Amino acid sequence: MRTRSFSLLTIALVLILLVVWGIAQPWSTKAAENQPNAANEMSIVVQFSNTDRLIRKVQFSTPTITGLSALLNSGLDVVTKDMGWGMAVCSIEGVGCPAEDCFCELPSAFWNYEKWDGNQWQPHSTGANTTDRSNGAIDGWRWGVGGGTPILPYPQLERAWNALQWLKAQQNSDGGYGMPSSAPSSSVESLLAMASNHHKAADWQKDSSSVSMLGYMMANGTSFTQSSAGAAGKFAVGVSASDLCVPFQAKSPSDFYDSSTGQYHQGAGPQAWAILGTAALSQTVPAEAINYLKSLALTGGGWEWSSGWTADTNTTALAIQALVAAGVSTSDPVITDALNFLKTAQNADGGFTYDPDSPWGTDSDTNSTAYVLQAIYAVGQDPTSVAWQKDGKTAFDFLATVQLGDGSFEWQPSLGSNLLATQQAIPALLGRPAPFAIRAVEACKVSFMPLISR
Repeated sequence: MRTRSFSLLTIALVLILLVVWGIAQPWSTKAAENQPNAANEMSIVVQFSNTDRLIRKVQFSTPTITGLSALLNSGLDVVTKDMGWGMAVCSIEGVGCPAEDCFCELPSAFWNYEKWDGNQWQPHSTGANTTDRSNGAIDGWRWGVGGGTPILPYPQLERAWNALQWLKAQQNSDGGYGMPSSAPSSSVESLLAMASNHHKAADWQKDSSSVSMLGYMMANGTSFTQSSAGAAGKFAVGVSASDLCVPFQAKSPSDFYDSSTGQYHQGAGPQAWAILGTAALSQTVPAEAINYLKSLALTGGGWEWSSGWTADTNTTALAIQALVAAGVSTSDPVITDALNFLKTAQNADGGFTYDPDSPWGTDSDTNSTAYVLQAIYAVGQDPTSVAWQKDGKTAFDFLATVQLGDGSFEWQPSLGSNLLATQQAIPALLGRPAPFAIRAVEACKVSFMPLISR
C-alpha cells in the first residue's frame, strides 16, 4: 500500500539537502517550469548539437522582456557571468563552460543568440541582456561556431511543442497513459516523447494533484523491462534522457544478451532497440551484436521486425539508428542500402508507408514517416533536401496534413487523434534520433516514494 508519511528526520534531511544545493550553485539559475499565467508569451529554442535540441515557452506580464530574462525563466539550467561589458551565457543544461571560464571553448564553440524572422534564423544585433522581446517573439540559442549548422526551422519545432501539450493533457492521474495504465507500453512511448524535448520525468504530470511520470515508472517500469530485450532497450532510451533511475529489479538489455550468438533477441526490431538501450546506458555494444543485426538485413536493404514479416520502414529506421549509435559508419554499405530501401517507401505526398510492397495498402502514415525522419537525422542528412523529396514534397509536408488543431496527430488523414502517432511524431519533429542521451543510470534507492514521485 502506498503511503504519504515520512519521518520528521527524513523530511529534515531533505530540506537541508535542498538548501545546500541552492547555496552550492551561485552561478546557476533555474526557474520553475510551471510559470504563472501572463498576458504575453514567447518561444525559446535551444540547439545543443545537430541532433539535440529543445523548445520551451516563456510567459511574462510586462510589455517586453529581455532575451536573457526569458532564457533564465525558461525552466532550464543556465549559467551566466557578468563580463563587465554585459552578461554572457556560459552554459545551458550543462552544455558550455563554467562561469569561471565562460568562453573556454573559443574559437570552436560558444552560445550564439539568434531570432526567427518568419523565414529563417538570424543573429541578434545586440546581446541578450539588452535585447527587448515582446509577445510572440522567437529566440534561438545555438551551441557552435558562428555561421555553423542552422537551428531547425521553427514551424517544425512549434508542431512538436503543440503535440507535447496535447500529449500532456492525455496523461492519466496515475502518471501513465492508455487504457489500462497498468499496461506500461503506451506510457513508455510517452516517456520517449517527453524525454526527446529534455523534460524530466519528475516534472511531467497532468496537474499538481496527479502522479508524475517518475512515479508511474517507479511503480510500473520493472514489469515492462522484464518482458523482452526490446522493451528493456526502449525503456533504457527513455530513462537515460529523462533523469530517471532504474527501478528495483528492472532489467537492462545486457540481461538478455547471449554472447555465443550476438543476440539480445532473434528479431531485428527488438535487437535494434536493445542496442539503442545499451548505447543509451553508456555501455559498449558488443561487435557480435552489431554483426548479428547486420546479418538480418534482407536482400532489398530493409529489415523485418521478426522472421517472415517482410521488410518495413519502421524496423529499418530503427536498425539504422542502432547501427549508427553503435559506431557503424554511415557510409557502411548496409546503411546505404537501408536508406535506399527507405526511399522506395516515400509517396507523392512526401510521407512514408509501412511496407512499400504491402498488398493491403501503401498510403503514408505518421508513425512510419516519423521513424524514417529519425533515421535520416541519425545519418546526418537533411530530410528537406532534394534527395528526400517526392514530387517536390517532403516528410514535413505530409505531417502538416495529419496534425489537428489541438496539436495531436492522426495516423492517416481523416482518422482522428491517435495517441501513438502523436507520441512518435514528436522526436522526429525535434530532429532527434535515438538514443536521446548517453548516461550511466543508477539504480533507484527505493522502489516507490510518493513524496518525490509527484
